[in-house]
Amino acid sequence: MNQRLNGRVAVVTGAGTGIGVGIASCLAADGAAVVLSAASSIEGARTLAADIVASGGSAAAVQADFRDPLTARRVVDTAVREFGGLDILVNNAGYTLDKPFLETTAEDWSSLFDINVQAMIAASHAAVPHMIERGGGRIINISSVHGALHAHGHVIYGATKGAVNAFTRALAVELAALQITANVIAPGAIHVERYDRDNRDLEAIRASIPNKLLGEPKDIGAMAAYLASDDARYVTGAVIAVDGGVTAVMAVTD
Repeated sequence: MNQRLNGRVAVVTGAGTGIGVGIASCLAADGAAVVLSAASSIEGARTLAADIVASGGSAAAVQADFRDPLTARRVVDTAVREFGGLDILVNNAGYTLDKPFLETTAEDWSSLFDINVQAMIAASHAAVPHMIERGGGRIINISSVHGALHAHGHVIYGATKGAVNAFTRALAVELAALQITANVIAPGAIHVERYDRDNRDLEAIRASIPNKLLGEPKDIGAMAAYLASDDARYVTGAVIAVDGGVTAVMAVTD
C-alpha cells in the first residue's frame, strides 16, 4: 500500500456517498487521517469512517450542514482536535439543479451558490491558518465539466461551477508563496447512486464519451490523492478534467 500521505490530516466534505466516498477512501488508503463530513448522508460517512478504522487507518465522521455559516469552522476544528492539525481540504459537498432558466427563482440561485461556492470559501478560510502552521497544505475543490461545457436546464449549476474554478485559481495565486496549493478536479460522467435512481440511459451516456467508459468515484479519488501528495507540489491553479475525454471533443466537426 502506498503511504505517501502518511502523517497528513484531511477533511473531505460531502463524504457520505458517491464521489466523496471515493475521495475519502483513496486518501485513507494513502495513509491520511480523514475527517468525513456529511449532512443527510451522515450514516454513509459513519460507516466509511468505521471501515477505515477497522482496516488500520484513522478517520472520524461529523454531521455538517453547510447552510449554517459556522459549519466549516466546526468541521476544521474537529480535524485539529482529533488528529492534531490539517494538511488537506477537499471541498466536495454540493448538489445540482435541473431547471430552465426562466423557471429559476432568487431562492434557487441563493441556495445553490451557498452550498456549491460559499461553503468552499468558508471551509478554505477556516483551513488555511492551520495549513500555515504546518508549513503548507493542499486545497482541492470539486467542480464539474459543467464549469466549461453547458447544457439546457443547468444554468445555475454551471454558473456555480464556473465560480468554483475562478475562486480556486485566484486562491492558488494568493497562497502559492505559503506552499499551499489550490486545484480543481472537474469530473465528467461518474457512476454514482443517483444515476441509477434517475433511470438514466447509461448506454447512451457511455456512447457519448470518447473512451466509452463511465467514470467511478475511485477515479476522482485517485486524482485527489495525487494532488494531495508531494508528487503534486508544483501543481497549483489547475482545473483538471477527469472525464474520459469529454472536454477534449470539438462539437463542430465540419
